[in-house]
Amino acid sequence: MDTIWRRILAGQLTPLLEAARTVRTGDLGSLNKLREHGSREEVSAVLCIWDARRRAEGRLEDAHRWWLTGEALQQATRSSVARHKAHRIRRVCGESPVIDLCCGIGSDATALSRGGPVVMVDRDPLRLALARANVAAAGGQGWAVEADVRSLPLSPLPTHIDPDRRLDGRRRHSYPQMLPGPDVLEPLMERVPDLALKCGPGVDIKDLPAGEVEFIQDRGDLVEATLWRGAFDGGQRRRATLLPGEETISGESTVLESYSGTEPRWIHEPVAVLERSGLVAQLLTRHILGELHPGLGWLAGDDRIESPWLHSFEVVERMPWREEKVRRWLRAHGEGIAIVKTRGVSEDPAKLRRRLRGSGGDLILALLRHGKKQVAWILRADSESGRG
Repeated sequence: MDTIWRRILAGQLTPLLEAARTVRTGDLGSLNKLREHGSREEVSAVLCIWDARRRAEGRLEDAHRWWLTGEALQQATRSSVARHKAHRIRRVCGESPVIDLCCGIGSDATALSRGGPVVMVDRDPLRLALARANVAAAGGQGWAVEADVRSLPLSPLPTHIDPDRRLDGRRRHSYPQMLPGPDVLEPLMERVPDLALKCGPGVDIKDLPAGEVEFIQDRGDLVEATLWRGAFDGGQRRRATLLPGEETISGESTVLESYSGTEPRWIHEPVAVLERSGLVAQLLTRHILGELHPGLGWLAGDDRIESPWLHSFEVVERMPWREEKVRRWLRAHGEGIAIVKTRGVSEDPAKLRRRLRGSGGDLILALLRHGKKQVAWILRADSESGRG
């Protein structure tokens, strides 16, 4: 960790940090005034902190208080997701110590520390110092250990681990490409029975060891998958969770039953986390629905359904897909297309929406493949659906 960061965390550059709160990088006049409080390197460092804090807004609670860098922010768990995971962990282990491996800036550690002590481990001294500062700022209790997971002897305490999933600035979703990888993670799982492994939402569930895989969607964004093992395992292989609200569905992936009718009044698009988890069929036990067409993933039914798991659309019209035919229908009804959705069709939704916008309107065009046919569905959205 360099000298400037030591001074920042020690509070020695607080006047400069506060003076830089509203300054943008291109504001030369304000930048010159900041030089009255610190060196060029110190000014650059505090501006980077405020830039990272602004980018963290909506992702980290009280983002303006976090100690972080822009690079470290990219892998930080959202506060809402960290809180959800911490609740699951603390529900099992109470106020006992929990280890947070590869802790980064401490988003998960901060949430965990609110329910009991946490041991933060990272091989990067700066990120570890930031994590320690963030836990302390939240009023939590924590100990920081600078170490490489690959050579660290661990006691079998409940453990959360967030392996690095970026290489050359690009995100990697596969389990074998994590750092540390399976050669380290799987022996660790043998020594530590109660463990939560953070994964990207694109991870292939077939690659992961035994345990429950929970896919998490937060405010419409599919953000994470977590492998829960030991006492944390909820007993099902797959789980989908919506935040906020803690809506959850669990079970096994099964084949969807087809819609038995011919003219559905409503069609429904499952929210991303439900489809990604392979649990769409579980929803069919709650509602009278069927898959619109085999392999399509969209559902059909005759009743309006208010569910956070579905984006629901009332059917206005349907026809074989030909752009000119849809255009004539819109013109005849004085309507326009506001949103275009496609599934199994090669059309560019943005370009098509511009061409069919007309004089305005709030209709949705869904181009869906039915076998070899392409069908245009003209729909009206249900504003109460899919709020996950």
